[in-house]
Amino acid sequence: MSKLLLMYSNLRPSQEHIERLKALREDMEVVVADSEEIAVRHAADTEIILGHRYLRQTLPHVRCLKWIQSTAAGPHHLLSSDLRRVNPILTRCTAFSDIVAWHAFTLALTMVRRIPEAIKAQQQGIWAHSPFNMLPIPQTAMVFGVGCIGRELARILRRNGLTVLGVTRKYSPEAKAVCDELFCANNNWREHLRRADLCFITLPLTKDTHHLFDETILRALPQHAVLVNVGRGGVVDTDALVSILREGRLGGAALDVIDPIPSSPADPIWATPHLLITPKVAVFHPEYQKKLEAFIENQVRSYLKGEALLDMITLDDLAGGG
Repeated sequence: MSKLLLMYSNLRPSQEHIERLKALREDMEVVVADSEEIAVRHAADTEIILGHRYLRQTLPHVRCLKWIQSTAAGPHHLLSSDLRRVNPILTRCTAFSDIVAWHAFTLALTMVRRIPEAIKAQQQGIWAHSPFNMLPIPQTAMVFGVGCIGRELARILRRNGLTVLGVTRKYSPEAKAVCDELFCANNNWREHLRRADLCFITLPLTKDTHHLFDETILRALPQHAVLVNVGRGGVVDTDALVSILREGRLGGAALDVIDPIPSSPADPIWATPHLLITPKVAVFHPEYQKKLEAFIENQVRSYLKGEALLDMITLDDLAGGG
């Protein structure tokens, strides 16, 4: 009998989902690990792990693990010595790339049209006659990370008439097809920052991308540019960004991810001008659980049939970035 261990981070699996997984193979035991103790207790004879909530605690105890299906699109934070030792099949989840891309695009337009200022005026009961110093209509966007999310975002941008400059770790035909110009991480993309009305980050966090957007890079963007991060918070030097926004140096920034996360209502970051924060909600929508469970069930079905899995990645991918 094989064992399947469920440990999703953001939700408890529905009973219908559990039953559908059980029905895929009669001799498969499905265990819901809603605590670290349960995950560790069942680790030794687990063949499949779905999710990664207690993965670091579980990996030292596995004996027959063959496959991990992450619920994240960019599971680079999972890399560890135990993961290298076990070296399982590893797949990520890109089922929500379109949702995240639309969130990023919405954040950008929200800042360009100064919607937060209009909301503030409404809350104060003020009929504001000024145009809130709206920004120029964007013509060119730079997308850092042209993976699944970046490609969806590039398609949205081009459909809306923008020129898309893509920056990626390594060339791929898929990335080239959705960008007007494509730059690899080791070439002259910095020279083109001055062209970006909008700058989007969909990058994972690696040693190469940590604080990639430091003071120097941020100051190289145009005065009116809007920065949007739906990748990982640590890609942006938050202190540098806040300082530059307080100077009025950028048109604005919208962050769905931030590092460090503000620790209290008194944190001064909340009062940073032209900064919009959404608390890591880009992936969510009313059909989130239904869509996630269907994706994972299809993945398990393919695995049990010996068919190719979607969104396979390697440990080198995790180490190298996106």
